[in-house]
Amino acid sequence: MAAWTREAVLSLYRILLRQGRGLRYTDRDFYFTTIRKEFRKNQHLKRLDDKERQLEKGQAFLRTKLGGLV
Repeated sequence: MAAWTREAVLSLYRILLRQGRGLRYTDRDFYFTTIRKEFRKNQHLKRLDDKERQLEKGQAFLRTKLGGLV
């Protein structure tokens, strides 16, 4: 599992937003809205396991080229 830190989460958020700028075959506004909504939804997680699971989910999304969007 990924080690959860505030810096790791912010870094993932910035990278996802930066990668979204290069999208050509999907609605960028929808992508950015979805990313922001997911981060806001998960910002109140209390358990470390849940936080690490969500961080790993985001990193996997990046590894798969934004879930196949790129």
